[in-house]
Amino acid sequence: MRLVRLGALFGSVVLLVATSVSMVNKRSELRGEQDARVVAAMLIAGQSVESTLLRAQAVAETAAAESAPTEIAASFGDSAAACVVTELSERCTGADLLGMATFGAAAEQSVELDGRSVVVVDESSDSALVVARGDSTVVIELPVEALIGEPAWAVMEEYRAEVTVELLAGAPPSGGESGPTGADGKRVAINVVDVSGGGSIAVTASVSDDVGLVGDSLLLYAALLALGTVLVGLAGWTFLIDRRSLERRATTDELTGLLNRHEFERQTVEVLQDASRTGAGACVMLIDLNGFKQINDTLGHQFGDLVLSAAAERLRDAVRDTDVVGRWGGDEFVILLPGIEDGTAVRNSAERIGSRLSSTPIVGDVSISAAVGAALFPRHGATLDDLVRAADVAMYGAKSTGVTHRLADVMTTELALEAQASASGYSGPDRRRAPVEHSDNG
Repeated sequence: MRLVRLGALFGSVVLLVATSVSMVNKRSELRGEQDARVVAAMLIAGQSVESTLLRAQAVAETAAAESAPTEIAASFGDSAAACVVTELSERCTGADLLGMATFGAAAEQSVELDGRSVVVVDESSDSALVVARGDSTVVIELPVEALIGEPAWAVMEEYRAEVTVELLAGAPPSGGESGPTGADGKRVAINVVDVSGGGSIAVTASVSDDVGLVGDSLLLYAALLALGTVLVGLAGWTFLIDRRSLERRATTDELTGLLNRHEFERQTVEVLQDASRTGAGACVMLIDLNGFKQINDTLGHQFGDLVLSAAAERLRDAVRDTDVVGRWGGDEFVILLPGIEDGTAVRNSAERIGSRLSSTPIVGDVSISAAVGAALFPRHGATLDDLVRAADVAMYGAKSTGVTHRLADVMTTELALEAQASASGYSGPDRRRAPVEHSDNG
């Protein structure tokens, strides 16, 4: 059965991994196509802007004094404008371009370049100004919509790309290409074109980021992932149940549901280590059920098991949530009470435990009482061994004298412990090391 679960888990994991890898590859493929479109659109638009500027510069440098401004402007679209200025005349298609703020600087640069054309950015009119000043002065104004030619716009439409042109005056940002990157649900790529007279032109291309997870195949992949997840969940659930069962058997007494001796020792050692560092106190109690052997002998082990289970439940109810309750073996139980530092607190806890056990019949009409021995950390011992042995002697003393509970006397050496045990008539085994007998009631 375990091999079947392993096979199911392996198969479901393989399905999930394969589906996930396929989704990643599919998304990567779609994203690659998308990025290729936006980069191509950016490059074509940027090249179109550069081509338009170069053509405008060539026209400005070669235009004769008698050239018609209307013909010059028409070659760049309806929104373009031009002026041809000589010593005798000034002809413009519209506004006086010579009055623009950027004209003067561009004209001076053109003179310094022996009449070669200069391109400047004019933010006030949102246009690029091409100026060539030689025997005559030619000025061409190219608004942003005139910077990209019709063939390039046709390609943008085919690529389903949007293109914007931004004119930037002053010191241009770092030029070149950037992207593609994601922004506002789009894939964006930018090409910055520097112009000769200062400033730059940023060409931004974008396409809708509509890839999603896997494009049109989302339902198929969702079904495969759901199937794989269900299978992994079922397989993992069965393994989790097995593991929890193993952990429970390793740490819990099967009959009573309390901590077994090994787990109680582990948790108590951790608490004592913390208490040693912080200076806090702790109390270890051993509880032995009075007359339990007679119950076993007269009513049988099955009835004795019921008594042990009921006693364990009452012990849990009698202590705080922070206290640790375990079964030590047979009819003996052990309790760790962190933070208990004085005899008064020990007495109150022991009386509450004894009262809870004996106040009402525990099973049917059978009642039971207990003897409780207690030892304080670090007063009666610095280790769990010392505390349990001291509590064991105190418990035997309580049982021998017929009282419900007894707190251990201060014992600083092993000889003192043995002397007290001898004086009380105690000669039983060391319950700290005695093996748990499983033949009688677990």
